[in-house]
Amino acid sequence: MEQQTFFEKFKKNPFFWIFSGRLFFLSLNIFFILIVFIGFISLVSSILVDDLKDPTNKALVINPMGPIVEQVAGSDDPFDNLSGDLPRELYVGDLLEVLETAANDERVKSILLGLDNINGTGQAVLYDVGRALQNLRDAGKNIIAVGDSYSRSGYYLASFANEIILNTDGAIVLDGFGRSRLFYKAFLDKIKVDFNVFRVGTYKSAVEPYLGNEMSDEAKEANLDYLNILWDSYKEVIAKNRDMSPDDIQYLVDNADKILTDSEKSIAEAILNYGLVDKLLPRTKTRSYLKELFGESEDKKSFARISGYQYFQLIQSERTQNLSDNKIAVIVARGTIVDGVQPPGMIGGDSTSRLIREAHENEYVKAIVLRVDSGGGGVFASEQIRQELLAAKEKGLTIIASMGNVAASGGYWISANAHEIWASHNTITGSIGIFGLLPTFDRALNEIGMNSDGVKTSKLDLSGDLTQPIDQGLAKIIQSEIEYGYKRFIGLVSEARDIPIGEVDKIAQGRVWAGSKALELGLVDNIGDLKMAVERAAELAGIDQYTSYYPEQAVNWREQLLNRVFGYIGWTIPAYIRNNLLLREAVNILKGADKLNDPKGIYIICEDCQV
Repeated sequence: MEQQTFFEKFKKNPFFWIFSGRLFFLSLNIFFILIVFIGFISLVSSILVDDLKDPTNKALVINPMGPIVEQVAGSDDPFDNLSGDLPRELYVGDLLEVLETAANDERVKSILLGLDNINGTGQAVLYDVGRALQNLRDAGKNIIAVGDSYSRSGYYLASFANEIILNTDGAIVLDGFGRSRLFYKAFLDKIKVDFNVFRVGTYKSAVEPYLGNEMSDEAKEANLDYLNILWDSYKEVIAKNRDMSPDDIQYLVDNADKILTDSEKSIAEAILNYGLVDKLLPRTKTRSYLKELFGESEDKKSFARISGYQYFQLIQSERTQNLSDNKIAVIVARGTIVDGVQPPGMIGGDSTSRLIREAHENEYVKAIVLRVDSGGGGVFASEQIRQELLAAKEKGLTIIASMGNVAASGGYWISANAHEIWASHNTITGSIGIFGLLPTFDRALNEIGMNSDGVKTSKLDLSGDLTQPIDQGLAKIIQSEIEYGYKRFIGLVSEARDIPIGEVDKIAQGRVWAGSKALELGLVDNIGDLKMAVERAAELAGIDQYTSYYPEQAVNWREQLLNRVFGYIGWTIPAYIRNNLLLREAVNILKGADKLNDPKGIYIICEDCQV
């Protein structure tokens, strides 16, 4: 018999695996600590090296690497970024602070906008940033926009510049607003899956993809109504900034195939001739032009500049400390409303309620501003948040709801009881309706030779077993709960907004409204941005001196590090897999299904609240 070594014998001992496991996790923790330490040293070193650059005689460069958002999304899932798509969002509050400070800063004379990457920015956010850029121009600042290409979002902000430069091989993707969805009914029929749908509201179209193969006339009417308002607003801003008329913009969009192919010239030249941009330059000549305009950097390799981040650090260091004990808590509710504890970028019934509770339990907090950017979610989670706001209200705190890009369905539910509701005229709101979904797979199982059968001690089957047809008694109960939920929704809106319930029912029915129309209907009180809402909260609370702060849901640092690690690992996955649109859509559908976790399966979601 072959003699075993000591190590081979030890491997068979269970304590070996316990010891190995503990050693592995100890090593992993040491690895994480080292990464954090190195990252901290790098951050401190970069700040020291930059030494808070002086912006004098330098161009202030605003170059977002992703969409501009109300709240930068976080994640508590370490595998969230396996696709390699690391979060590159820019918080609009920081950007607005930079732009507003620069408008009154004598050291800042010029601003350079790089807007290639902001596609996906919401219309209300664009409106607020556009106003800040207009204030810069009014203050005599010179704004230059440079881009290889401009999306609709990018061009909106670029239009505020004194001069727009486009790459000679670039383009502008400028088209009207639209809304389309996938419809699954024919597919579901083929695979013999039944979606049992329960809803109230003529315009509550969130469930239409499961009921038919095309958008209903009611949904088309409602969608086109708010899209036209947003599109008219967009055209008016672009036309005013470029000394054109809204009809000029509409004609270009409607006849782009003729205008952009009318000669042997490139698309970029056609865009220049139409007046949308001022110069066409390749990157090499753009760099030379910027050197001439702003002067050379110290190393002579680029133009004299200071980044938006560096300027932000500088103005933070120069800010005079407000010593007032009075505080206004600005709680951001961005994303789908989901039960439980959720990371930033999602609204957790438990986590967002906790932020509100911590605010109203703080004796120094005199007002709460709820900044909403959400198309809704589960009824249960929405109600937990609303109840916590009511608790704050009962303590005498002023509550203001400030609506961003979207505040509809559940987003409106959590806003309704505020002392005042503020919205942008580009906010998408309303969608006061409710629905429920329960899929059953009995026909699909029968098709492949499987059948579910059994016995029960009760007449009704209330289990909601997905392998069997829905019990009609259960269907009756769910529909009754949906109808009660709708009455409850319009009832709380009627009471909170002091509108007769019959009038609320007329403007509810799941219909979506643009902010300016919602003001006419009485669904909101004022049109204005977040800053105006905070100032109004202070006024109603009767305080002159105050400090506003942003409570945030904490994210586990180790999981965030894992996100980054797996994000970089994701780039080892072949591009043809990472970029497969069908695969991405499948992943998005699965992620969307994960958000449907309401205990009763009852939802107030506006699926049409997108542009």
